Amino acid sequence: MRSTLKLLLALTLFETSALAASVPNGPVFLQGTVSTGGGANTVAFVGADVTIYQTQGSGAQALATGTSDGNGQFSLALTINGDGNILYAIARKGNSVELKTVIGTAIPASITINEMTTVAAAYSMAQLYRKGAVLDNPLPLQVAAAMAENLVSAAMGMPSTVMQTSPNANQTNAWQELGTLANILAACVRNSGSACTNLFALTAAPNGATPTTTLQAMVNIARNPAANVRPLFALSSAVQVYQPYLGAANGPDAADQFMRLDAFTLAIKFNATGRVDGQGNELCPFGGLGNFVFDENGYAYITNNVVQGTTGSTNCMVVLKPDGHPADGTGNTSISPLFGGGILGQGFGIGFDPSGKLWSGNFGWGGVNPTDVNGNPGGSVSLFTRQGEALSPPFGYTSSLYQAQGTVSDKQGNIWVASYGNNRLQVFPAGNPASSFPYYQDANTNPFDIRLDSDGSGWVSYTGSSAISKFILTNSQLQRQFTMPIGTQNGPKGVAIDSKGNAWVSAGPTNAIYAFDRNGNPLGVFSGGGIIGPWGVVPDSDDNVWVANFGPIGIDPNADKVKYSVSKLCGATVSKCPAGLKLGDPISPGTGYTLPSGGDQVLLHNGNPLYFPLVKPEYKPLMRLTATHADMAGNLWVTNNWKPNFAIDLASNPGGDALVIFVGLAAPVKPVYYDAPPTSPFRILPLTATHDFNGD
Repeated sequence: MRSTLKLLLALTLFETSALAASVPNGPVFLQGTVSTGGGANTVAFVGADVTIYQTQGSGAQALATGTSDGNGQFSLALTINGDGNILYAIARKGNSVELKTVIGTAIPASITINEMTTVAAAYSMAQLYRKGAVLDNPLPLQVAAAMAENLVSAAMGMPSTVMQTSPNANQTNAWQELGTLANILAACVRNSGSACTNLFALTAAPNGATPTTTLQAMVNIARNPAANVRPLFALSSAVQVYQPYLGAANGPDAADQFMRLDAFTLAIKFNATGRVDGQGNELCPFGGLGNFVFDENGYAYITNNVVQGTTGSTNCMVVLKPDGHPADGTGNTSISPLFGGGILGQGFGIGFDPSGKLWSGNFGWGGVNPTDVNGNPGGSVSLFTRQGEALSPPFGYTSSLYQAQGTVSDKQGNIWVASYGNNRLQVFPAGNPASSFPYYQDANTNPFDIRLDSDGSGWVSYTGSSAISKFILTNSQLQRQFTMPIGTQNGPKGVAIDSKGNAWVSAGPTNAIYAFDRNGNPLGVFSGGGIIGPWGVVPDSDDNVWVANFGPIGIDPNADKVKYSVSKLCGATVSKCPAGLKLGDPISPGTGYTLPSGGDQVLLHNGNPLYFPLVKPEYKPLMRLTATHADMAGNLWVTNNWKPNFAIDLASNPGGDALVIFVGLAAPVKPVYYDAPPTSPFRILPLTATHDFNGD
């Protein structure tokens, strides 16, 4: 069965803060080539039916159709209907071959349609290939399309500059994995024996539906990356027309676990933070990313712990565009990095209020703590506009805070702050830190994270007393509803609230996640799926729970043997889990979803080795993670918070180096300007296109 999706398979090159550049009105010509293989192995794909589609509100419209000639080339006249609509190309031949490429809203000089572009399209849109779903908002499609271009150049049909250069290149396995995935498809495209039959059999969806085209098969790999890894890897050896590709030394049976392919996830690493000084040095290098939040346009605001290479608190925050590159002010957005407003050693607390203003907690770190206006030890929160203007004073808003961690807003704009250092939960009514503020302080110690459920109740983790409490704010007073233990000395940190009102809490020392219903009744203690030293916890819009793994807590002689990962558990909406699983069961493999090494040592943005000036090569591109969140297109972002070698980090140089994005791995989440359980950015609309897709 042919497929161009029951979804708008729209692709674009992301160019502005929210919307891509406009397409021209009226007739235009689009030229391109359909081919198989890359570089010296490129062969024209003759006689393919090429169709250009444009999204049209509630569906997709075919604008033009042609056939690739003896050189695989085509030229099609397009009449663009309206402004800002999104285009994509599909090439088909026979019953099995279906290839796809990003076009976007800016018509390029030419495009290439091949196996490599199909891999990029399938992964970037993996979570948008949902049966019967149509997007009525173009922004998630634009975000997804930006990731497609990050993976593969639509013009060249080969891995992008992002993938071929540091911090990606051979520092991770993703560049080579792109070649392997494209080779898997090429065997089918080139009709190599039973390649198509074998590919389709190995890529059946969890609901049992077997794909019938190459595009469907690649989407299923992206959505189920841990399924049939070995036999799929074996298919890639039949036709190796894309290079580089994964060999035996970094395949699923590699002797070196840090190079071993654990699943067919594709991840992109970003370590640039924006502005530089006169010598070209970044003003605010990544140094221990703590937590982050997305604005409604998909921009990520990221807390930063330390000055890179030191143990001292940093005074800046990083803002990345939805494509992972530093925010540059385009479209009246922030210019990364942000300074001022009292920023000092930011930790886990960050969130928007309903007016769109950004609040972040200042913890202070490495012996450098925030002070109040008189220079006394204290703590603070900082306040910024989305354009990066500091609204808080130079020392931040202190107001009896000390080492602020969790910082969130409710629907009414009340700002909840976990004042870790003095054991207080504190609220700024309507976001006014100068008013009389309620606080709560009892035997619970070291409040860490705060998450709000759909009725505005706040769940607070206490690392010192190993507990979680639920509070309500009534008549400007905080009232504790109950407290539940999280084992003994488990130091709970991250909290997540799902759509059913259940709370999920990380327990690092026991490598487990505790879950409670909205009334505090225990639902279970869950482990597996690669969970080790869990920290950040978050559900996606399918209610499945994602866990950022920090690794062994404290000094552990086995720490250097850990391969860091993100884990996935079956959540409260069990119907969204693979068949046969129940609440809390692991979905990710026993390793978690990892980012293996490609063989080269990890480098900082300035080109220095990770532990510079120490002479210690490091080969773990994914490090100790503290936070993870899904964006509106289903890309899963994770923070490299601490470097991998804990023994070294106790003395110096602790801060992790980058933000890592797993492309198309999670169910999309719509950003909102207050803290609430995640929702999907989709609305189901009637289809105007007749296309079909065999997804779930």
